[in-house]
Amino acid sequence: SCTRLLAELGAEVIKVELPSGDPTRVLVPQRGGVSSVFVQQNRGKRSVCVDFSRPESSDVIRDLVAAADVVVENYGPGVLEKRGLDWDSLRELNPRLIMASISAFGRRNSPLSHKVGFDTIAQAFSGFMHMTGERDRPPQFVGVGFADVSAGVHALTGLAPALYHRERTGKGQWVDIS
Repeated sequence: SCTRLLAELGAEVIKVELPSGDPTRVLVPQRGGVSSVFVQQNRGKRSVCVDFSRPESSDVIRDLVAAADVVVENYGPGVLEKRGLDWDSLRELNPRLIMASISAFGRRNSPLSHKVGFDTIAQAFSGFMHMTGERDRPPQFVGVGFADVSAGVHALTGLAPALYHRERTGKGQWVDIS
């Protein structure tokens, strides 16, 4: 959601996908062999495929980051660190970089930062599912990716002051959204 909004606001967005492609490409409903969810979330973006099992893929990402204003990522814990593509490594490459990390439990200073999660887990942990459905029945999923969309909007909201800060100081920042 964050990068879709950035694209809608006029940013040039390059989405990095695995060779198998974004899993939402094959969801239904489809039109012309393309998922409507994929089209809705990725309109206005360009894509590049990288195979993280190949070491040279990290070099491709580093080349993109060297010229980037903003990086938005939502990989699982340790994925970027293992490849030298985490915040500490990328800011050395591009000190003006602003990076937004979107994860279930935050990247640092969280007792659950080592865990992965997705929308339903966030709804359950937050208590949101407990407020949905019938009073005498089990908690219920809201039915839409509420937590995912909310995290994307919050990431975009965090990027705005980080960009302003960079314009004033020349220094990038890391935005950590859970």
